[in-house]
Amino acid sequence: MEIVQSNEAFKTIDGKFQFAYVKIFVRQDNILYSAKWMDRKNKPHDMSQLQDVRRVETQNRGLEVHPSWTIAPQPLDSYYIKTPSLLAYATESDLEKQILREVETCELLRKHPHRNIAFYYGCQVTRNRVSGLCFKRYTSTLQENVNPQHLNKRTFFSSGRELVDDGIKASLDGILQGIRHLHSLGLVHNDVTPSNIMFGKDNTPVLVDFGSCRRVAESLRDRRLNGHMNGMILTLRLRWRRLILTRLLN
Repeated sequence: MEIVQSNEAFKTIDGKFQFAYVKIFVRQDNILYSAKWMDRKNKPHDMSQLQDVRRVETQNRGLEVHPSWTIAPQPLDSYYIKTPSLLAYATESDLEKQILREVETCELLRKHPHRNIAFYYGCQVTRNRVSGLCFKRYTSTLQENVNPQHLNKRTFFSSGRELVDDGIKASLDGILQGIRHLHSLGLVHNDVTPSNIMFGKDNTPVLVDFGSCRRVAESLRDRRLNGHMNGMILTLRLRWRRLILTRLLN
């Protein structure tokens, strides 16, 4: 049995996040399985130790390519290719809907590019299905630039933050311009974090990862809209992102 990937899962008990189990992916006899493992300190040795074992199908999954979508030019070696996670294959019954939503977002951004939004080249296609999304490759994240030791939030905020220089602080303007551009297209990113802000060779900051991107006021859980709240939510989200990024860098 080969352990391919593991992720800790938590649940809320009395208002606090507590460890629940390890979501583990294993391969045996060339078949991929997902399962639960209750011991976060030790690793399982065979399948009999695992709970809730389920076979994970990755072949012939994904969305069939629509004729209007952009196919990334060959060769693909120079791109960053975002592919669905194993967790998505195992837990998302609407995986195809998620891919559709992100492809449609990226196609819109390709038609309306912005220097502070990751450039999208098109789909990677395997057996006429979308197997990945191809983006320009960037050099580093904001997280890597200002917190290379991966300190937790409390320790980072109390540290000297010597790597947060004037150039990094000035990059906030570019990110806010990128956020405003999304809003002008009726989109909200919903996941602006230091790991989703990247820098190119010329140090231009860009927003990446549009998996959580939704139409303004669209729920992250479903596609129902509440149109009369659009203006209020857009304004609040923009102010909230400004507050988070300013707190990080100042």
